[in-house]
Amino acid sequence: MEETRVLTIVFTDIKGFTERTSHSDREAVSRLLQKHEELLLPLAKNYDGVLVKTIGDAFLLTFASPTNAVLCAIMMQEKLKEFNASVSDAEKIEIRIAMNTGEVILRDGDVYGEPVNVAARIEALTDANEIWFSESTYLAMNRQEVPTSLIGEYRLKGIPEAVRVYRVVRDENSEFYAKTVQNQLAKIRDMLAETVLPTAKPRSALPLYFVGFAILLALAYFIFRESDHDRHLRLAREAFSAKDYRGTIECLKKATQIQPADNQMTDLLKQAVNSHIAQRLAVVDKTAENLAELDQFVKEARAAFSSLDNSLLDCEIELALAQADLFARQRSRDEADNLLANLAKRSENRGDVLFAIARFYSSKGYNWTHTMRYMHQAALTDPASFAANPEVLSEFAWFLEKVAPDDGYTEIRDFIGQHCFDHFAEKLKEALYQPGEDFHILRRNARALLQKRGETIDETRFYLVDLLTSPGSRNSKEQAETLDYFVKNAENKKVLDEIAAQIASYPPEFKLFESYSYDRGDPETLLVAGPFFAHFKDYLRSRLTADRISQRLNAYNVLISRKEVSDSESWQYHARNLIDFKGMRWSQAYAPALHESVDYLLSKPLPPGWQENADISAIGRKAALAARELTAQIQQAIEKGEENPFTAQGKRNLDDFRNFAAGLAKAFQLK
Repeated sequence: MEETRVLTIVFTDIKGFTERTSHSDREAVSRLLQKHEELLLPLAKNYDGVLVKTIGDAFLLTFASPTNAVLCAIMMQEKLKEFNASVSDAEKIEIRIAMNTGEVILRDGDVYGEPVNVAARIEALTDANEIWFSESTYLAMNRQEVPTSLIGEYRLKGIPEAVRVYRVVRDENSEFYAKTVQNQLAKIRDMLAETVLPTAKPRSALPLYFVGFAILLALAYFIFRESDHDRHLRLAREAFSAKDYRGTIECLKKATQIQPADNQMTDLLKQAVNSHIAQRLAVVDKTAENLAELDQFVKEARAAFSSLDNSLLDCEIELALAQADLFARQRSRDEADNLLANLAKRSENRGDVLFAIARFYSSKGYNWTHTMRYMHQAALTDPASFAANPEVLSEFAWFLEKVAPDDGYTEIRDFIGQHCFDHFAEKLKEALYQPGEDFHILRRNARALLQKRGETIDETRFYLVDLLTSPGSRNSKEQAETLDYFVKNAENKKVLDEIAAQIASYPPEFKLFESYSYDRGDPETLLVAGPFFAHFKDYLRSRLTADRISQRLNAYNVLISRKEVSDSESWQYHARNLIDFKGMRWSQAYAPALHESVDYLLSKPLPPGWQENADISAIGRKAALAARELTAQIQQAIEKGEENPFTAQGKRNLDDFRNFAAGLAKAFQLK
């Protein structure tokens, strides 16, 4: 039967229990646990606590009242304090108590839910003789009855937000705490005769009889037959079952002092070390100090056990990744790289380790070369498995879209072609002739991989879509290859016919001319002036008076070479350059075109009536203003004796510019 309730979950356990049991016989251990129960369980009953189960030396209790849970914990610690004062150090019992409040599920005598997990994680942090609890317990309890203080916030594994943790302030000199204890003493005077605590699930006497009988038989066997080595080994296994991993290791140390560790002991040791580190990583902040402490723990374990050979432990992988993450967040990336490189070396190319390192770099996003290198190295250890791994395929898909063949990494591309081709085949074939800058690199990789598989490539179509929709960076190897194809085939009738048949489907805009400036003899200029001219003629005319200088110059160079520029278009182009004289005069690339335009305008006055044309009038007024300003600057330079490229020896003189400026001012009616 299942029931949901809001309860306070309490965990208790004895400090150093495993270590103590490794030095004691079964009878002493039994007495210790019996005394532990006699002292604490009656108190739990008195405060309406329910014992859910015992886990070795630990109790899991539930309370309907958070206040009762905290008060019970206080009296448990006080009871043990009184008991410890009357016995020897060897007989003392010290416990830690932790609790959390929340909605849990009761089923078959056990309790389930996140509040149980939170309480268990807080218990792992709690010091001996202390009482720690979560904020949910703190807020729900009667804080007027108990002195408390905030310890801090903790990041607990599996919990999305930090958990605030509080403690009971057990200060004997505090009047508040003394009053709390005195008030509770009155409630426990009638408890001494109580020794039975109700459990979450009733049990019949008959099963207990047989269980007790079986335990007696087991005790008899171990008392008479168990060696010291076997006893330490048994206690190690019991400690491991109780999740006391430090205790497990201590018991194994004693066992190996008697007899060298065999394979089973070594396996248990590795599990204990790995589990201890995993347990601590789940509950502590991953600071440099905490990680260094855990790293030192592993080193000490290696020093203590010769059976731990040089093979990498799982926890060492997790620690290295946690330390690398800390370095990365502190922007100490070189330290992270060195740490992970050493981890890869120690692993001797273990696929899972290399894969974990690749995932680390992928998650950080700051070094894609390391991501791909480690991912590829991991894949080589088991090509069939990794080639089917979705994470690996996702990284390889990114690679195909971002890393061009000319960038290198041939070995990664070859692996994809050999082991992952079927997965990417359809995508590659679709991308081969897909227009657009987004497909530029994928298109290149598609051709490289498909060619290796013997697929036929339509070279003209491939290079055409590359040049006209995504030519890449200027002077890149890919662009040089594309241009070279068309230059070499400039008179190849078959290629020219293919261009003519296909080019109409592309936008009438030459992308390279939009971004870069080219000379009249450059292959880009020659191609547009050659087999591509008819397609781009209207586009070129529209760019003759563009605001961007490089676009005007590119368009003019092509059109003038084809003798496709009218007088009106020529005048507007040169006037537009004059307007931009400030931006062109000192540019090594643009200055020659500016001087060409100045010579043109000085030598060819504006024909009568042209100023009536709306387009010419708009440009002409701006050109007239620019001519007036340029003339003034030339005159000023002459008066100061400064060098002036416009009237240098053998070139135009000041009167030429004065007459030109005056003529434009008159034609376009400038005041």
